[in-house]
Amino acid sequence: MVKRIKEEGMAGALEFENLRKDDPQFEVWLEEHRARSAGKLRIGRGSKGVRVMFIKTADMARWHGWAEAKGRKPLFREGSDSR
Repeated sequence: MVKRIKEEGMAGALEFENLRKDDPQFEVWLEEHRARSAGKLRIGRGSKGVRVMFIKTADMARWHGWAEAKGRKPLFREGSDSR
């Protein structure tokens, strides 16, 4: 029997400097994201802050907008993954 793992392509990732997973502002963004029934997120620790990886490009654009509105410019923005 062969096990198949569903691999989803990644739209990109944003890393927010000096922001942690338990930061109140970050938690508000997560709650808003979940309330909109948006796509999946993968959250991890980046080199200088929290890194958020996105499946949908629209979600990544929305998070980028939230960050700029709050004066937090993301450190990097990766392009789409071609899986």
